[in-house]
Parts: sequence; structure tokens; C-alpha cells
Amino acid sequence: MIRESVVAALEPWVGTMAADTCVRATALSAGKDIEEFGREDISTLLGNVRRLLAPIAPSAAVDNVVAQIEAGIA
Repeated sequence: MIRESVVAALEPWVGTMAADTCVRATALSAGKDIEEFGREDISTLLGNVRRLLAPIAPSAAVDNVVAQIEAGIA
């Protein structure tokens, strides 16, 4: 599931709660609950991940997290 991949990638940077909240908030902003959240929503999710990490992680690390998420949902 998308949620697990995203949480696993974000957890070392922001913790479990913030990582899970990122996924849930993105789903809600798309008008969906977490079970309805799908591959068509990934670009929005990755944008939110980038915004979440930008203040705390170097851009190369953010790119690595995004790549890890993309690989996890492939």
C-alpha cells in the first residue's frame, strides 16, 4: 500500500506520526480517505513530501526519499 511506503521513507526524517499525517492530509485534500488514495494521487503526495522535508533535509536527501517512495509503490 502507498501509505506504508511513504511512512517508511519519511519516518527517519519526521517520525511516524508526521509521516502518517502527511499521507492522510494529502488524501483528505484530494477528497478521499486513505483507503481510496491511489497511484493517480502520487504526484500530489510527492509534492507534499518535498514541502515537508525541504526545511529539514538537504535537497539530495529529499530526492532520495522521493525515489525511495517511488520505488516502494512501483
